[in-house]
Amino acid sequence: MRKCSFKYLTTQLPCSSVDSYALEQTLEFIKSVMSNGDGVTCADGSTGSYTRQPVVAVVGAAGSQVSVMVASMLQLFKIPQVSYSSTGAELSEKPRFAFFSRVVPPDNLQAQVMARVIGALEWTYVHAIADTGSYGERGMDSFRAAAAENGICIDGDVQKISRRWTEKNFRDLLIRMHRTRKARGVVMFVDEDNLKRLLKTLDVLVAEGHTELDRHFWFVASDSWGIKQSVVRGLEHRTYGAITIAPMVREETGYLEYFRSLSPKGFVFLEEFFEYLGCSATEDIKTFGDCFDMVNVTLKQESYVPFVVDTVKIIAKAISMYIQDDCGKTPFHKCSLAQSGFRGERLQKYYRNMSLNKNEPALIDANGDGIGRYDVFQLDMNGVYQKVGKWRSTDDFLSVEVEKIRHAFKTAPGEKPMSLCSTDCPRGHYRAYQDQTCCWACIPCDTSTSIHNETSCEECAIGMVPDRTLHFCVPIPPVSMQWDTTWSLIPAAFSTLGIASTIFVVSVFLKFSNTPVIMASGRELCYCMMSGIGMCYVLTFFLVSQPTVITCSLTRILMGLSMSAIYAAIITKTNRLARVFKPDSAQRPRFITPKAQVGICMAIVSVQLIGTFVWLFFDPPGTMVVFPSRTEAVLTCKATTSHLLISLLYNILLIVACTVYAFKTRKIPENFNETRHIGFTMYSTCILWLAFGPIYFATQSDFRIQITSLCMCISLSGTVALICFFAPKVYIVLFQPYKNVRTRQSAVGRLVNQQMRFMSQLTYNPDGCNSYQPMSSNQSYKPSTEESSHTSNAPGQPQTRAIPPHVIEQLAASLPISDKNDLVKKLSLQDKLLNNNNNNKSSEEIRRRRPSSVHTVGAAVANGSSIAHIPPRSHTDEPKSSMIRQDTTKSRASIAESHQVDLILEEIAADTHSTFL
Repeated sequence: MRKCSFKYLTTQLPCSSVDSYALEQTLEFIKSVMSNGDGVTCADGSTGSYTRQPVVAVVGAAGSQVSVMVASMLQLFKIPQVSYSSTGAELSEKPRFAFFSRVVPPDNLQAQVMARVIGALEWTYVHAIADTGSYGERGMDSFRAAAAENGICIDGDVQKISRRWTEKNFRDLLIRMHRTRKARGVVMFVDEDNLKRLLKTLDVLVAEGHTELDRHFWFVASDSWGIKQSVVRGLEHRTYGAITIAPMVREETGYLEYFRSLSPKGFVFLEEFFEYLGCSATEDIKTFGDCFDMVNVTLKQESYVPFVVDTVKIIAKAISMYIQDDCGKTPFHKCSLAQSGFRGERLQKYYRNMSLNKNEPALIDANGDGIGRYDVFQLDMNGVYQKVGKWRSTDDFLSVEVEKIRHAFKTAPGEKPMSLCSTDCPRGHYRAYQDQTCCWACIPCDTSTSIHNETSCEECAIGMVPDRTLHFCVPIPPVSMQWDTTWSLIPAAFSTLGIASTIFVVSVFLKFSNTPVIMASGRELCYCMMSGIGMCYVLTFFLVSQPTVITCSLTRILMGLSMSAIYAAIITKTNRLARVFKPDSAQRPRFITPKAQVGICMAIVSVQLIGTFVWLFFDPPGTMVVFPSRTEAVLTCKATTSHLLISLLYNILLIVACTVYAFKTRKIPENFNETRHIGFTMYSTCILWLAFGPIYFATQSDFRIQITSLCMCISLSGTVALICFFAPKVYIVLFQPYKNVRTRQSAVGRLVNQQMRFMSQLTYNPDGCNSYQPMSSNQSYKPSTEESSHTSNAPGQPQTRAIPPHVIEQLAASLPISDKNDLVKKLSLQDKLLNNNNNNKSSEEIRRRRPSSVHTVGAAVANGSSIAHIPPRSHTDEPKSSMIRQDTTKSRASIAESHQVDLILEEIAADTHSTFL
């Protein structure tokens, strides 16, 4: 028997990506280790014997799923295992794999890098494809955890593929992923074989006419794709722009030099490869370096070659340190370690947390995992991997060229390549999330009243609105009327014109104050009215100014005072006319002199003024901020709408009273045309304020309309009074001065005479009068010749007056037929009465107390006869039938009233300071 000697300090697992085959080979390896040499033959065919040497460590395997099976077996014998490319996260579970280590980082770190790259691209919704098994499923689980931390969602479930899938399964998978049309990014933890099949199926589908799939998917692959050329060879046009993750790659120059110097002899695989390159037929070519030069092939190392080298070096260094510590300078075969063997637990401590060179980080951490060092690559149009980023676990920082990556996807100009389920909601909307946090519906918020975050709207407090970002509530800046707006300019311009007109009227009254028209108009009350009109116009400027304590105080005072001054004067005028022309008793009405009238007017105004000051005392003026809407704050005076009504209530009563008096005095003879002006003024005022009410109270939400309408209503009230009362008088004074004289032939003179004669026609004087002298407030007045001829005769000759025949005919024509005969009979007694010399003393006394133009019939009163009331006939005007009273049944009451009016007019005429209107 020949003795053969073997030493298995380390061993390399067979390269296989099938876990069952790898497990079979591992069992064969362990079986050979546990045997004592039975069945072992030497090279010459003789039976051999050997001394068993323990296995110190195992290098491999490549795939994570294979490493899981092998590590589970090796752990039973406490044999350390170091992998150079197994990145499965499952292998980090040390209770199950206590003797497993690796020089590459686990997939959970790779998954974090993939999630961060997707987050940098601002993608939030992606597809996910994973292999069945440890590598794909555990890697995708790590990615889902990292994606959730970065706000990334997966469209539907993770698509799991296996080696048993057919082309139809891949076709269905690609078409199904395209149907969503939202997610375009595809994250893959798929091994190399399935990657090739998936990409090949995609190319076939596009060639068959599924053009919608052309460049629809943007791939983000794990290190199983890495920077392998075999995956993309022939499919560069489909994989252009794909992003891949690979451990940090370096070029091992010593390995390249060694491989070039290798000869294929003695190595079956190398001999086959040498023959494949076409170099075996040439005897001059002995090494691979010569072969590569002949066929013009550039040798490129696999990405995991540096890790294989590092694995071998780290284990060799650990064994060397182990021997050095135990044996020192004693040769190994004489050391006790050679007999006792290596302990796996102790050997691991020598290569974990240890670096190959000084000032370099350790290759394997304390948990047995490689240090996280990844590079990010992107395929260009030529199938070349371009480095676009890197990540190191030492500083936990990802550096990636985002714009370069986006440019490779070739989207429309100015459009970002996005993989989203839902786009960001516009301003003023919040997200109503659906099944996932990446998908939502945009629900509009009320941007004027609420702030919003991603999931809800929150209403701001009263007086606050959202800021521009809609994230914080800020106070609403109060606004008020501004002078540069139309709302202020229009009423201000109108009031300015009104003030100018009022000043003009006042100046005309002052300049022509002693003329008949001005004197007859009641100057004192006119000045009171004009002061109220002026205050109406001035009030506008306080209303449209920015509210302050002063402006608010003046607004309260002037609002009621201005109109009360106007309507107090009007009601005083109308009340005097009503009392004079419709007396309730035979006595003279009281308080009809100018001084009394002014006193009455001031008393009426003082009620408003006292009420206003009492209001100011109990409710001091000030400013406040009101909110007509949720988005508007208005600086206004501290007075509500009810305060406005209270302030105007007294004036409303005055307006109603004036209107009533205007209606009652509407039948006063047309010569007293001021009553018509009063009626027109009050009717217009009522219509104006009735129109103002709905406008003011219907526009509570717009303070500009309210203030402007209030200004215009008050100004128009003053304007109506100004035009109706004073425009006719100013017109006569300025443009018809020939009517503003004190002659009986002038318009004013005729007006005065007609006023006096009107009262005389209430009754008929059968006595005649031969001593008539008209009385006037003008002491220099002298009757004209024509007038004297109608009122005087020669001394000693009795004068008689009779009703003219044409008047009697006109009166009779207007009466019913049944009354005509009675009227003719009564009037035919006129001649007898005129010749009667038995006039009593009361008749003489009456003629002495009143103007001679007033005629009464005492005997008719005593006998209760009916008298017709006939208006005076001017020498230029024909008598008007409309002025003749025809109701003979009420003649007795008319006689009593006319008697009282005679007495009043007599006293008014005797007063040199009185006026007739």
